[in-house]
Amino acid sequence: MMNWSFLRIAIIIGLASISIITVLYSTGLVDNCSIKHANLINELKKYHENLDPVLCEDLNDKIIELNNKCGIEIDVVDCG
Repeated sequence: MMNWSFLRIAIIIGLASISIITVLYSTGLVDNCSIKHANLINELKKYHENLDPVLCEDLNDKIIELNNKCGIEIDVVDCG
C-alpha cells in the first residue's frame, strides 16, 4: 500500500518546482531560446488566423529580439 504522505510531498515538490521555473522564466532570469522560439511560432500561427495589425507589430519586435539574442534568423512579418 502506498504511503499517502509521501505522495502528497512529491506532489507539493513537483508543483513548487514548476512554479519556480515559471517565475524565473517570466522574469527573464531563465533565458531559453528554444522556449521563446516555440512561443513565437505559436504566436505567428495565431497572427495568420486573424491578421491583427497590433499583434503583427508586437510579433516583429519579438522576432527582432529573438534574432539578436539567440542568433535565429526568422523573417519579420509584412504588416501592410
